[in-house]
Amino acid sequence: MRKIDWLLGVAVLAAALSLAGCADQSGMEQLNKNEFTLRGMIASDRQQIDALKAQVARQNDQIEELQHNTTPAAGQPSGANDRIASLEAEVKALQAGMAATPGAVPPPGAPSDSVGPGVGVASTEPPAAAVAPPATPAEIAPTWPAELDQEIADAATSNEPGIKVYREGLDAMKAGKYPLAVARFTKLQHAYPKSPLSEPAEYFAANALFENGAYDQAILQFNDLVMRFPKGKYASAALLREAQAFVKLNDRIDARLTLQKLQADHAGTPQASSADTMMKDLASD
Repeated sequence: MRKIDWLLGVAVLAAALSLAGCADQSGMEQLNKNEFTLRGMIASDRQQIDALKAQVARQNDQIEELQHNTTPAAGQPSGANDRIASLEAEVKALQAGMAATPGAVPPPGAPSDSVGPGVGVASTEPPAAAVAPPATPAEIAPTWPAELDQEIADAATSNEPGIKVYREGLDAMKAGKYPLAVARFTKLQHAYPKSPLSEPAEYFAANALFENGAYDQAILQFNDLVMRFPKGKYASAALLREAQAFVKLNDRIDARLTLQKLQADHAGTPQASSADTMMKDLASD
């Protein structure tokens, strides 16, 4: 009798463990489904944001062209001025829509009173609980200012297609007008994607985004540049700045991975030496 009771106990325990295993497996499957759904929602949001950004860039281009080409007589109304005002209103509306998109980051140059869902009145005051981004370990000075001066000198004698737009981007970058610089460089890339100016245009556009605090967008630009020109003139500098952008976002893991890629692919460069310094500082945190 005792043997039968023992066997029954073992059978009950085995059944309970089996049910628990099924429950765990079912829970894992549900988690995987939820993760898949969430990733799909994020991808959809990113597509909407990218489309809005492209539309904002096009509208800004139209505004700049109208402002450049319009010279109305003093005191006389101009239809172009009305068109400019209309386009500026559309841009502000688009930027507000981007700020209201879940997970969206306001584009460079977006008005400070852009509001998201659930906010009734726009506020000009910064959030009370706003926290400054963490400092980059071993604040390594960027190399793009010196590279910019060299590009400006080279562009003065260049006859490449799109050089006028490129020079405008360089001048805006030099003047610290980063949103305008991004708009000009982006216009060049769209119009002349195979131009030799496309590589430096993307590099300086990414740096403009970085300097404007748009670290997420800068990371995407730097990463795209390295993928398109893995052995290009700016590949090692782009990887270093990408790692610094990750640190600004307090993403130390991706910063280390990017620095490791820099060290592996561009050993012996000044940027690889800077990567060694950053890696040591990240390891000591």
